[in-house]
Amino acid sequence: MTHDTLADELVAQLPLHRDTRWTAGSLGLDEAAFDAVAQRLLELESSGAVDVMNMSRDASHGLRRLNAIRFTRVA
Repeated sequence: MTHDTLADELVAQLPLHRDTRWTAGSLGLDEAAFDAVAQRLLELESSGAVDVMNMSRDASHGLRRLNAIRFTRVA
């Protein structure tokens, strides 16, 4: 299963207009996989399927790591 397919299936299971927060840990993903899922959410935002409200990152040793993404399914 690709990360796009995973993100699409997870989003499809969410009720409309419900505030949702995902982290790598809550989805059971490693950093790279979670980054790919978050990227797909940004693509879904461009198509009007979700509204991304917040992405939290932190920096460690010069690298920026995505911690969480908060969004709402709108379509």
